[in-house]
Amino acid sequence: MVERYDKARKQFDEANRQISEKNARSERIEDFIGKLKEQNGVIEEFDPWLWACMVDFVTVGRRKEMIFTFRDGTEIEV
Repeated sequence: MVERYDKARKQFDEANRQISEKNARSERIEDFIGKLKEQNGVIEEFDPWLWACMVDFVTVGRRKEMIFTFRDGTEIEV
């Protein structure tokens, strides 16, 4: 009985973690879309908030190459 409970508890905790991640992702997307809707016309200037919404992290290599990893998993090397 304890073994079944522990297994069910792990599954429950994992499901809650996934739900939390999806909710956080949805909030970021809603914020991003809201910020885009506030813009009038074409975005002509750098906006650090928009950049932070799109880029997850940047990896800098030994030879100063940079890989930008976007929140959707896309990577661009410069």
